[in-house]
Amino acid sequence: MSAQQNKLEVLLKWFDENKIEWDKEALEVKEVNGSFGVYAKKNMKKDKAVVKIPKNCILSIKTTGISNILDEANLEGGCPLALAVLYEIAQKEQSPWYGYLQALPDQGEDLPIFWEEDEKDLFNGTEMENAVRNDLNDLEDDYAELIEPLLEDYPYIFDRGTNEDDDPYSFDKFIKISTLISSRAFEVDAFHENALVPFADVFNHKGEGEQVHFETEFEVCDSCGALEYCEHQYLDFLENSDDEHSDEEEHSDEEGEEQGDNVEGEWEDAEDLSEGEDDEMDEEMALDTELPDLEELEAAGVNFWDTEEEEDKKDTCDMVLDRDVKKGEEIFNTYGDHPNIALLSKYGFCYDDNKNDYVSIGEDSIVDCCLAITCEILKGKMPKASDEEVEKAAVELTRPRWEFFLKNEKTLCPSPEGEQEEEEDDFDNGCQEDCCASDDEGHGGHGHGHGKEGHSHGEGADEEHEHDAEGGCCGSDDEEEHEHDPEGGCCGSDDEGEGGKGRPYFINSEGLFEDKLMCLLHIMFVSEETFAKFAEDVENALSYFEELSNSQGENKTKAVADVKRIIYQVCRALCEFRRLEYLEDGEWKPIKQDIEERKKVADNLRKYYALTCRIGEKKIIERAIKYYGDLVEEYSAPVADKKKSVANKKKPVAKKNKKQKL
Repeated sequence: MSAQQNKLEVLLKWFDENKIEWDKEALEVKEVNGSFGVYAKKNMKKDKAVVKIPKNCILSIKTTGISNILDEANLEGGCPLALAVLYEIAQKEQSPWYGYLQALPDQGEDLPIFWEEDEKDLFNGTEMENAVRNDLNDLEDDYAELIEPLLEDYPYIFDRGTNEDDDPYSFDKFIKISTLISSRAFEVDAFHENALVPFADVFNHKGEGEQVHFETEFEVCDSCGALEYCEHQYLDFLENSDDEHSDEEEHSDEEGEEQGDNVEGEWEDAEDLSEGEDDEMDEEMALDTELPDLEELEAAGVNFWDTEEEEDKKDTCDMVLDRDVKKGEEIFNTYGDHPNIALLSKYGFCYDDNKNDYVSIGEDSIVDCCLAITCEILKGKMPKASDEEVEKAAVELTRPRWEFFLKNEKTLCPSPEGEQEEEEDDFDNGCQEDCCASDDEGHGGHGHGHGKEGHSHGEGADEEHEHDAEGGCCGSDDEEEHEHDPEGGCCGSDDEGEGGKGRPYFINSEGLFEDKLMCLLHIMFVSEETFAKFAEDVENALSYFEELSNSQGENKTKAVADVKRIIYQVCRALCEFRRLEYLEDGEWKPIKQDIEERKKVADNLRKYYALTCRIGEKKIIERAIKYYGDLVEEYSAPVADKKKSVANKKKPVAKKNKKQKL
């Protein structure tokens, strides 16, 4: 029996011992080419829960043997879970999770942070360039600032061994476990937060066509994890009730003070009440304060007489089929909708033609471009002015517009509820809609941490994209407000975006800038009269953008056309500037050559994935340059010709996530 097969048998036995429910007549967990996976033994219908994992067997910061230490340390991010896993591994057979942990791969995921320097150079110019060089530094900082102090504070808990090779808490082991957690952890609920969920992570992952998804009841007590009503929730209810009662008493006291001497006689009469009457009133008041609590609890749906069997209330993490599965198929889970920068950074692979991809433009580049265009406009109005005078006038003209946008950004570009957190989570690396890829050069499914990884790839041709001629796209939301210096980017804050270029703005996979940038550029280049109205009342700006959106490009008066032409010139210039970062030896290598080169290195997954990132981003740049170049040409034509062009053009169809069409 091979070592992997022996690990699998121990793992399956551990599943049974920990009451993990799975249909053994329908599912088979087996090892193929060094990787574990889940396969269908018979046909199954969608919506079937094929695995149920009790939450009491997951490994989280609340269930580990050092939960009290982690709770007191109050660490954030992935560090506490990494330390918890390291601790449980160090306990070997004494850990309740030994049967599960022994099946984890000996090596962490092959992430770019582990690549050689010459391999990291393959990312030069791409979105990965700064990410790959920063990730390792972040892990080093986390280990030095968060993990090592805890190890030193509790030497009797964390036995470091006699040398680095024997140290179960070394930095190398911390990196390995951190990468495993990054690729395997699930967000379980409000109590456990991110955790390792045995069996759920045996399902390998696929970008599209996945058959199962992870389900759990997230809304539990964040103090004890109870699914049903518990004492913590009751105490919270009482505390809130006391706060409301205190507010009412305070309000009554204030009313009494206002009445002053007018009620003095009434208070004197009240002092004549007998002690018996006082006792009777106290009893009545006690009843009055107790009964409403019970009534309110019942009104809230709390059933204190529920006799439902306890086993029917089990709180589990379930793997549920998304679609019908045929006998013999491997059953895949999905990583969700992520751009390649996130997939490669966290999981060690990426897709060709990933529709969640983006290219970012630093805010400083936008500042410089807007100032340059403004200077050109002012030179026509100030022919006798020196360059210094023109630049000074450009700064004075643009500064209040930048400040207006930053001050009113949330009003002008609101995010749908729940979108902001998701986007911030991805950028770090967020983006747009469904992640998909074509499958021409199959490397198979991605072995999720149990062995060799791979993924299906393709050289699929670019899809045809129908764009809204007035539109941007909804991009990532950075809501941080800050002062802006038009001469030197962002000021007043040390926080910068990728590569120290200031806050990023995004071009999506279709080659469209996000709405926030389009909104900003309109504010930068509308007439002084129009901007004065914006500054007077932000509602005027909202009306302006609403009118633009409703017109669907039909409003092409000279004033509007001039503004849009300038905006599209800025967009094209920004894309061309970003294009320079992808040059190799000073030249733009045609994408076809990149694709041919990638075919030759299909066995070298590191180079393959690096080229996949580069190819995808270069496609975005080319689409964007063509798109905005066409718009510049269209809006440079005489107004009469543009009206004719609009009449002959198919009306754009609104697309998902298009908040504004500017």
